Amino acid sequence: NRVLDNRFHGTMSSRICRQLADVPVIVVREGLPAGHRLRSHCEALLQRFVPQLDRTTRVDFTQRVQSNSSWNFDFVALISLASMIAAMGLLQNSAAVIIGAMLVAPLMTPIMGLGLALVQGNTMLARLALRTIALGVGTAFVLALTIGLCKGHFSITPEMIGRGWPGVLDLIVAFVSGLAAAYASSRPGLFAALPGVAIAASLVPPIATSGLAAARGELQLSYGAFLLFFTNMVAIVLAASFSLWAVGVRNNKGGVR
Repeated sequence: NRVLDNRFHGTMSSRICRQLADVPVIVVREGLPAGHRLRSHCEALLQRFVPQLDRTTRVDFTQRVQSNSSWNFDFVALISLASMIAAMGLLQNSAAVIIGAMLVAPLMTPIMGLGLALVQGNTMLARLALRTIALGVGTAFVLALTIGLCKGHFSITPEMIGRGWPGVLDLIVAFVSGLAAAYASSRPGLFAALPGVAIAASLVPPIATSGLAAARGELQLSYGAFLLFFTNMVAIVLAASFSLWAVGVRNNKGGVR
């Protein structure tokens, strides 16, 4: 009965078990909340059907995401170039140039970091990712606004109008993109799928549209385009959290389990 030690049953239970060594003892504890039981059942079901990440892969993934979610020179350079490419593509009404901007843009990584922080309960990573996202969005908006002001008079192109307001299909695409991005990012063998995810998840073009529209004085279009980016970001964060939880990333007091 010494197996029933203090850490599991408490001091009083252990004392009773030692004193009544030959007497059967039944220990009763308070039942787990329904939400906790449901979560445990869901985790057990996922472990049966979804390949789970081993601890080494989870630790490496967390360190990689945290490192790439930092606001540094590389991030500034990429977000600046992506914003300028997107702005010029929008002004030219060129879908090919806009796709190029999506491939260059680094915003997906800190957004993925925010999803990872949400599923882990990692407040430090959440603050790091939010800071990088905020500075990146601000940089992209200011650059697009500056390009619009330097350009002077220009027409609102169909590519800009197409990013003028969030729709249900936009949210669905963003959510599915978040699922795919988190799954592919967590598995080294699937990195080749990330460029396709970057194209599907529209992040920098709506910000550039917002900046160009603000320079043109089209405030309603500017607001709608920024709202499109924001809703896409929220959908990606939630989807990434679910995807990472499904492959075995769990909350363990802010760490990796």
